[in-house]
Amino acid sequence: MKKIILLMPLFLIAENFTDLKQDILNSFNYKIAKSKVELYKQKLKQLNSKNYGSLSINYQGIYFFKQPYVNTQTPVAVVNNQLVYKNIEVNTADKMHYIGEIKYSFPIFNSTLNNGVTKSKLEVIKNRLNVENVKRIVFLNSLKLYSAIYATNENIKALKVAKQALIDSKEKAKALYDSGLLDKSNYDDINAKYYEIVAQIEDIKSQKNALLSQLSYLLNKKVTNIAGIEIDNKLITPNFQNRPDVKIIKENLHIANQDIKLVKSTYYPEIGVQIGLKREGDNFVLSKNDYSNIDKSYIALGVSYSFDGSKKHQLEAAKIAKNINLMFYTDYLNKIKSEYNSDLNRKKALFYQLKALKEEIKARKSYYSYIKSKFDEGLADSTDLNNAIAKLAQSQAQKEYIKSQIFFLLEKLKINGGIDVFSK
Repeated sequence: MKKIILLMPLFLIAENFTDLKQDILNSFNYKIAKSKVELYKQKLKQLNSKNYGSLSINYQGIYFFKQPYVNTQTPVAVVNNQLVYKNIEVNTADKMHYIGEIKYSFPIFNSTLNNGVTKSKLEVIKNRLNVENVKRIVFLNSLKLYSAIYATNENIKALKVAKQALIDSKEKAKALYDSGLLDKSNYDDINAKYYEIVAQIEDIKSQKNALLSQLSYLLNKKVTNIAGIEIDNKLITPNFQNRPDVKIIKENLHIANQDIKLVKSTYYPEIGVQIGLKREGDNFVLSKNDYSNIDKSYIALGVSYSFDGSKKHQLEAAKIAKNINLMFYTDYLNKIKSEYNSDLNRKKALFYQLKALKEEIKARKSYYSYIKSKFDEGLADSTDLNNAIAKLAQSQAQKEYIKSQIFFLLEKLKINGGIDVFSK
C-alpha cells in the first residue's frame, strides 16, 4: 500500500486532519444534537414517572351564602291511629366549611401509558443516533472545506512559483531591452503578465479566507490555516447498516410499530386505584364537625373506557405510516448505495487524471526550460514564455486540486461506507 503525503508549511494555528475530527465536538450543530438527547431523556423520565402514581394534597375553605340543609319529616301527633308528620329543615353544615384531602392515584393497568413509555425510549435511541449522524454530516462539510482550502494553498504556491519565474524573466527582458535585443512590446507583455499573476494570487487568497471563515463557523473555532493531507488508497468493504443515518431510519420503523401498538392500546380499559385520606370539618384544623363524621377517608377502584369511532381510522393511518417508513428505508438504501458507487467510480477516474497530470507537468517543465533558454538568447518572444509559465502553474495547481478531491472522496467513502473514522 502506497501513501502520498503532502505537507504544507505549518502556521501559527494550523488545523490538521486529526484536529478536524476532534473539533467537530465543539460545533454548535453537534452540541444542539447532544442537548436534544437530554431533552428526550427528560421526556422519558416524565412519562415513566406516571407508572409510580401521583400524590396530591388539597385543602379548601368553603363559605356558603346560605346554610346547607335538607328537608325531612318528623312525627308530631297520632290521629286515628296514624302518625302525623311535619316538614322541617335540618342543617347539614355550618356556613363556613373546610375540607382537607391527601390523595394517591396508582395505575394498575394502562396499556396506553406503557406503550407510550416504550415509544419514548425509542425516541431517546433515535436522538442518540442522530448525534452520530450530525457528526458525520459536520465531518463531511468540514472535510469538503478542508480539501478546498488545501487546493487554494497549493494554487497560491504554484502561482508564487510562476510569479518568481516572471520576476527572473523581467530582469532578463530588461537587460535584452536595454541592449536593443528585445522590443518594448515584449518587455511590457512580461510586465503585464507579472501583474496578472499578482492579481490572481490576491483573488485566490480572498477565496481561501472565505473558506477559512466558513470552516471556523462550522467548527465554532478560529481557523487561520490548515496543515496537509494524506492520501490512503486502502480499499474498504462498505457496511451501510452501520451508518447512523440508516440506523435512524430503522429506528423510525420501530417507532412506527410502536405507534400501531399505541393506537391498539386505546381499545383496552384503564384500571386504577385511588386512596384518599380525607377530613371535613367546621374549623380550620378539621377537628370539629357538628353535622357528620370528620374522617371520610376511602379507597376506590376505577375503570375507564372511551368509545371513539375514530380509533379505527387512527389504526389504519398508523399502518400506512409504517408502510411509508418501510418504503423510504428501502429507497434510501438504494440511494446511498448508488451514491457510494458513483463516488467510487469518480475516485478511480481522478487517479487516472492525477497520473496524466504528472506526465503533463513533466512535459510543461521541459517545454518551459526550452522556451526560457531560447528567450534568454533572444530567439523566442515573450508570449511563448508567458504561456509556458502560466500553463505550468495551471497544471501544478490542477494536480493539487485533483489530489484534494481524491482525499475528500477517500474519506467520504470511508464514513459513508459505515466505517467509524472517529475512533482512529
